[in-house]
Formats: sequence, C-alpha cells, structure tokens
Amino acid sequence: MLNAQNPPALLLLLSFVLGVGCRDRDGAKEDTTVDSAPKPTPFGRWEGVTAAGGLGTSLAAGGGTRYAAAPWAEGGAVWLLGAEDQLERVGGAVSGAFGRGLAVHDGVLAVGAPLAESGSGLLWRDGALTPGAAGELLGAMVRSTALGLVVSAQGGARRDEERFALGVRVTDAAALQDRLILGAPSAEHAVYDAQDGVGIARLSLQDEAGAAICAADLDLDGADELAVGAPGLGVVVVLEAGAGSLAEGRLIQGSGGRFGQSIGCGAGLLVIGAPLEGDGQRGAVYAVEAGSDTLVSLGSGETDGAELGAAVLVEADGAVLAGAPGHAGGAGLVVQLR
Repeated sequence: MLNAQNPPALLLLLSFVLGVGCRDRDGAKEDTTVDSAPKPTPFGRWEGVTAAGGLGTSLAAGGGTRYAAAPWAEGGAVWLLGAEDQLERVGGAVSGAFGRGLAVHDGVLAVGAPLAESGSGLLWRDGALTPGAAGELLGAMVRSTALGLVVSAQGGARRDEERFALGVRVTDAAALQDRLILGAPSAEHAVYDAQDGVGIARLSLQDEAGAAICAADLDLDGADELAVGAPGLGVVVVLEAGAGSLAEGRLIQGSGGRFGQSIGCGAGLLVIGAPLEGDGQRGAVYAVEAGSDTLVSLGSGETDGAELGAAVLVEADGAVLAGAPGHAGGAGLVVQLR
C-alpha cells in the first residue's frame, strides 16, 4: 500500500487551485518558444444546452464515439457528440455531479458521480451502478488505461477490486510500459507507481505536479514517455521511464493561466490546456509535436471566462478535442481543434 498525508477537503478535490509557486527546475531542460501564428477555425463545435452545466468539464472517446460531460447542473449529464455539432444525452438518471469522471474502456462508457449518495459517489458503467463507501467520493476521476479502468476514491484509487491507498486525492492515471502511474498533486511526490509505491520527486512544494498525466511515445523513439502537468508553476515535464525526479525531464514552459491543468498524449503529439490564460480567463490549448521544441497554439476561448483547456483529449487518429466549461455563462462548449 502507498502512504502519504491525510486527504484534503471536498472542495479541494473538485475545484482548481489557483496558487502560484516558486520555480525550482534544477537541471530540467526548458522549452519556451511559442508559435504565434493565427489560431485556426475549429473543425467541430458543440455548445452546451444546460445553464451552468459546464459542458466540456470532462471528455472521453473510444470505438468511434465521443462524449462530453456537463456535471454541474441538475445532477449532471453526459452527451454523445454527434455529427453536425449535435448532442444526444446518454446515461441513466443519476445525480451527484454525474460525468465529473468520464472514460470509454473496452468500448463501454464509464461515468463517475462523486457527489452521489451524500458523497459516497458511484460509478455508472453500461447501466450498472457500483456504489462507493461512505464519504469515498468515488468517480471524481475515471480513466481508461492499458492496465485497466482506474477510478479515484477518497485517499487513493480503485482498479476493479484492487485499491491503492495514498491518503491523498488522485487526479489522473496512466499506464507507462507495465506500470500503473497515479497523479497526486497534493502528495509528497508528484506521481506514484501504484504497484510498488515509488514516487517521482517534485520541482517545488507549490508545483501541483500530477494534476494531469499521460503516457505515449511522444518523441517517436519507440519507447513511451510520461508527461506530467504542473499547473502551479505553469509547466509540463516530459520524463523517460525510470526517472526519479521531475528535474530529470524536459520542461515545457507556458505563460501561466494554469498551463498543464490538463494534458493529452498521442504518438508524436502532446496537447496542453491552460484554462485560465488571458486577462478574461478565456483559456488556451497548445500542442508540441515530435522533433519540435515549439509550442503551437491550437486555439483560445471565445468569451471571457470560457476556460478553454479545462479538459483536452487526443484521439487515436490525432484529432484533438478541448472543453470550455465556462463558455456562455457556464453552459459550456466543446471544440475540435485538430
């Protein structure tokens, strides 16, 4: 079992933390070049239909289908993103921030509702409900990995009947080779190997590293790398397998705005969300491609408070989706940027 400090309160689990930390990069290599070319018109656009629902808070895709959640109004909702920018509601009549966690695993939609049942939470999967224990907040994060479906629970995470106890919130999960990696932005270390409890050291106490993680062959060298978002510093660090510290990786520097709050990986492609970038917190999404040290701007929020980049998704064919849950006063928006 893994050991760390006691978990934070519910609000910390479900909200963005806006602190900005000091910078301690040690030997990390830094990328800072930003492509300032005009931002392209989105390839697809789906507007939220529920006031204050926050469409785009979470995204998932698989088996040729795409989903976006609006978890914050009327108990939450999940929508199938259809052709011609149409939305089709899916899932059961479940309340409690239904859709806060979202994934497609083995072709089946899995949805978390962490506030259901007075905070016990639950996982909805193809109509079947798995309840959480008292106060467990099951389902704030639901992630499909090559090593199984991972669901956050108070103080750790579950994978089927297996439990990983960190004592702190888990916000993301990824499979790196044959190891399950868990992101834990408020723990002693940034990320943990779930099997043996080994942690990767942070850049600083305020970096919030581990808020988002993903793994893929980002440099097309035949081996997967681990990308770790550290929105407290506005950076993303790319690590080779076996690294014991974020300072050993390649550091990608953003311009603030919670850069690294969300990240998505594909073969030769890293996508990074900065949902509070800009004076009006419109948000922005960037990409880094294999063989390049340049941040390419994929798009920015359409209105003040849009928070584009709160969630990003890279599909198997390289398509990129991004959520802007604050768009239109909180109705939300999902756009395809590539």
